[in-house]
Amino acid sequence: MAISSMPPVFAADDASTLSNQITQIQKQVDAQAEKLSKINHELANNSKELAIAQSSMSNRVRSMYMYGMDGYLQYLFSSKNVSDFFTNADQITNVVRADREKVQKIETLEASLKAERREAKATQDDLNKKLKEVQKKLQQYASTGNKTEVTDQMDFICAIVASECNVNYEGALAVISCVMNRVDSGRWGGKDAVSVLTAPGQFAGYLDGPYKRYLNGHYPPYVKQAVTDCMTKGIRNHNYQSFRAGSSYGVWNCGGNSYR
Repeated sequence: MAISSMPPVFAADDASTLSNQITQIQKQVDAQAEKLSKINHELANNSKELAIAQSSMSNRVRSMYMYGMDGYLQYLFSSKNVSDFFTNADQITNVVRADREKVQKIETLEASLKAERREAKATQDDLNKKLKEVQKKLQQYASTGNKTEVTDQMDFICAIVASECNVNYEGALAVISCVMNRVDSGRWGGKDAVSVLTAPGQFAGYLDGPYKRYLNGHYPPYVKQAVTDCMTKGIRNHNYQSFRAGSSYGVWNCGGNSYR
């Protein structure tokens, strides 16, 4: 990747704002997905209850057709007196009414849950659309960008690398090697170094802002040399795609960072 072919960098404040927006929208998307999952679970349980209630009512009606009203009439005429007759009649009516009301209640709940699911799905679709729009905007900044704060992409990359490790050449090379390994993988938020470095939730040196003090060449010469060697000559000192400060995170340590 020739340095001259790299697009200008965007303003840090803009990128930070967009990254924060992406984080917040993603939280809403996750919450909405959990809500949809709960609604679907309730719908599944409700559908089972509805099927049981409908089956129970159908069986009762089927019995009436199969055996006629003889059973009910026999039950009524077995009454000991007029008062008992009306009591038994009320019981039969109540059983039929209870069947019908139970089914209606469950059907009403099912309709309500389906409406709630449609609304939740629409909200989720809107959030996903908004998320893609903000992500696209962030990528546009990465490729075209606001030039007012940072105009030299090489300087920008070196500043972030220095903020992650500026102890020696090998340490700086390890950081930029990790960046380019991510670029090659295509799984870390972008297809170029800037997109990967500014992807949400990735490099603390960029996200938290310490890289700013290294801008305009305020980093050791070996940092720029490491970045240049890696990006223009393809020199890398490892194949790992993830690292953290310290020595216990990964399987290979370099420049105060642990890689895996």
